[in-house]
Amino acid sequence: MKKLILTFLTLYSLCHSITFAATFEQWKKSYAKEASKRGIPSSFTLKVLKDVKLDQTVIDKDRNQVILSETKDYNEFMKRWLRDDNERIKRAKLEYERNLPLLEKVEKRFGVDKEVIISLWGVETYFGEIMGDYDVITSLATLVYDGRRRRFYTTQLNAALRLLYKGHVKRESFKGSWAGATGQCQFMPSNIPAYGYDFNKDGKIDIWNSKEDIFASIANFLKKAGWKKGLSIGQLVVNEQGYDGKLSRYRSPKEYQSLGFKELDGSKITGENWRARKGSKIPLKNSPYILMGSNYKPLLNWNNSSLFAAFNILITDELQQN
Repeated sequence: MKKLILTFLTLYSLCHSITFAATFEQWKKSYAKEASKRGIPSSFTLKVLKDVKLDQTVIDKDRNQVILSETKDYNEFMKRWLRDDNERIKRAKLEYERNLPLLEKVEKRFGVDKEVIISLWGVETYFGEIMGDYDVITSLATLVYDGRRRRFYTTQLNAALRLLYKGHVKRESFKGSWAGATGQCQFMPSNIPAYGYDFNKDGKIDIWNSKEDIFASIANFLKKAGWKKGLSIGQLVVNEQGYDGKLSRYRSPKEYQSLGFKELDGSKITGENWRARKGSKIPLKNSPYILMGSNYKPLLNWNNSSLFAAFNILITDELQQN
């Protein structure tokens, strides 16, 4: 009996997979018709999707996304993220010096600090080295068909096909994360026409290979998000007493000190360039706090995470101290 049940389940799973794939082939045709209403020829869409197969690993990742746990230790996590002997910060300094003439041009054009451009580049893809190896079209088609966030991913697939159709990227180069983020600044496809910038004026927005376009696209995004040149993302501080009160109101440096807050090195909070700031907690054990600067919210338009902000504070501070 047990063997019969296992055989039945195996056959059911196989039939379900075959039906799922067959229906996916039908979906391609219906999707191509809909995409044609948005300026993407059906023949082009069908050609691009012809050999695309459903990627179960993408579905699995979408349904089992890891959320940061407060039981994870901040210092251990950050040590791994910075890599051995603070390699990520050393590399940031090297890339900053190596690309300084271009960075100065981009900074002047967009009014966005060159240090944060390098920082975001390093945070997102380790300076262009880790962009993801998923085929973006396959991932997005899979996610549209699976349907959990169909409207969002349909928009992204439409945008991705337009990028291919207009020649901004070649299919073999169109790689990214399982969710479709792509290029050296990890834009979702719909963000590329909205924020991407053809800084070298070759008629293409190339965030995969052109540093001119990569740096300008990062700066253009931040500019449109409200970034103010010369102002801070914020500063990292600690509280050895384990503060558990509210951080949602503005406080002066003196008020933070009275609550037990200190600089990371244990010194008093100086507040040299600010009078009052709100605070933010990083959701990891033993993590510091962030006293939010004027560019904190613009940065979070990129990624709404206090840990993401901490990454960029660490790198930009190091670059600005040079």
